[in-house]
This record gives sequence, C-alpha cells and structure tokens, in this order.
Amino acid sequence: MPSFVVRPISGDITQQVRTTRRSPQYGHPVHEEVARGTGPCRACLRAFTVGVDRRLLFTYSPFEEASLPQPGPVFIHADACAPHAGVGYPAGLAQIPVVAQPYHDDGSIAAPCAIPLGEEAATLATLLASPRVRFIHLRHAEAGCFIGRVERAGA
Repeated sequence: MPSFVVRPISGDITQQVRTTRRSPQYGHPVHEEVARGTGPCRACLRAFTVGVDRRLLFTYSPFEEASLPQPGPVFIHADACAPHAGVGYPAGLAQIPVVAQPYHDDGSIAAPCAIPLGEEAATLATLLASPRVRFIHLRHAEAGCFIGRVERAGA
C-alpha cells in the first residue's frame, strides 16, 4: 500500500487571507462567522467546533494554472492554526464526508469516488496505486468544495 500525504491550502494563502481579508487569488472580500458547520479548516484539516470556532470564508481555486480554474468557497480558522503535516489520512477529517477526485497524468479527470468513513486510507492508497493517477483532490461530499490535495509520499 503506497503511503501518501494530504496537503492543505498553503500557508502563504492562509496568511494573506487572515491579513488582508481578501481572497488572494480573486480579490473577493472574506466573510467571518462563528462556525455553523464542521467545515473542515483547509489549513489544519480539522473540523470546526460548531457555535464556538470563528472561521473565514473565501474563494479559492486549487489550481494555479489558468486553463483549469475551479474556484469555490473554503473555510479556515480566523486565527492562525497549526497547518496539517504528516503522512496518511488526517485524523481531523475522520468524521467529515469526503469524495476523492483523481486527476490523471494525461490531464483527464476520473469520476469522483465516495470514500466510506473508516476506509479513507485504504481507498486513497488503492486509487494512488494506479500509475495513471497523478494526484487526488479531496472534496466535501455534501458541499462539493475543495478540502486538500493527496499526493504520493515523497512526490
């Protein structure tokens, strides 16, 4: 089973959002609110505590290439949090419904794959075992928004 990492939104992006209160990629204003849903935070990859955590909503595209923009809403903690790091599936996502969106070396995109709760690591390892898969995006299964990028460890 290949090992993998889940990469959150970059620290440069999250710092700019917290500092300027604008989406760095699009210039749209950031919205701050008390969490009404579990999220997750796209920096630390942990669920928000509903009714307690303050979070920032902003427009983000996981692609920097202009040929494939996929902007959508994402949340981060309003205050700085420790960004997710490490190999394997983040414990903070364990209760979040997630789909995997594999992207191939030839630029094609595979159909989204629902990831059963408790089977995240095995499902992602199986998808990454295909030599065609370059990387995978995790998306919230209910809202469809970007959560993080999955890559083979050491990639």
